[in-house]
Amino acid sequence: MASQAPDSPEPCIRKGYLIIPFGQLHYAYCDPTAPSTQPALPVLLLHMSASSSQSMYTLMRKLSTLGYPSFAPDMPGFGNSDEPESNPPNIAWYASLYHAAFSALPAFARGCHIMGHHSGAVIGTELANEKRYGSFVRSLTCVGPAVLSAEQRVEMSKTFLEPFNRPDASGHHLIKTWKYLQWEGLSPGSNLALLHREMIDHIRAWKGRTQIYSCVWQYDCAQALLLVPQHVRVLGLCARDDVLWPYFEQFRTVGAGLRGEEIHGGNFGPDLDSDGILRYFVPLINEL
Repeated sequence: MASQAPDSPEPCIRKGYLIIPFGQLHYAYCDPTAPSTQPALPVLLLHMSASSSQSMYTLMRKLSTLGYPSFAPDMPGFGNSDEPESNPPNIAWYASLYHAAFSALPAFARGCHIMGHHSGAVIGTELANEKRYGSFVRSLTCVGPAVLSAEQRVEMSKTFLEPFNRPDASGHHLIKTWKYLQWEGLSPGSNLALLHREMIDHIRAWKGRTQIYSCVWQYDCAQALLLVPQHVRVLGLCARDDVLWPYFEQFRTVGAGLRGEEIHGGNFGPDLDSDGILRYFVPLINEL
């Protein structure tokens, strides 16, 4: 890993598209600002619902100055990625699509580190299954891991499956989305720009949000984590004001090799506590 030189350029986030069976997958990527004698493995950043790759830009720029290339796709049905032709059947559908798209890139020839946020962490957990996806994942970091029992997933689905952001002729869905994001922890007084960006992303992904959540609440993360090979390091990060904090101890108790640490930023850690995330993430991947 290279450290940033004083005269290094500002990290530049570029955009691209990858061909997928039903259209194109939009992604952002950021190269290291400083040269390195030994190129680092890329970091694949998977956003939560119903955000987009924009939620990872702060992390991407900081990773760039630390010598790490990073990639952040828009989930199908989110951001600038195309919509699935029909409702995806399960989490493996999303994981297989990401694996096929990114494993074909030269940058991923030696695998990658995955950092997933909420539903992105669920997809990342599936990708860490070596029997299905080979050695694609070298480490897994879950920001807000969703390790819930079947009963708890049913209860969560009652709140997070409702398509409150479905377009309505009255425009009332706009106010509902604005209020929902405030309920999630974004204040117009202190987080107006972030609130506005997230509102746009949530309105765009009204269908994609329900599609991914339908798969998330069917997925047994605890069982999936037990299938992650021991040589893949697993880190869980969660804030006390994250909706998944009440279940964080369940993540910690899944297996002896799992490490859990507290961060800040509520449900928006990648934007609001990127330094806290990197404080634990960078040492983890440097050990590999």
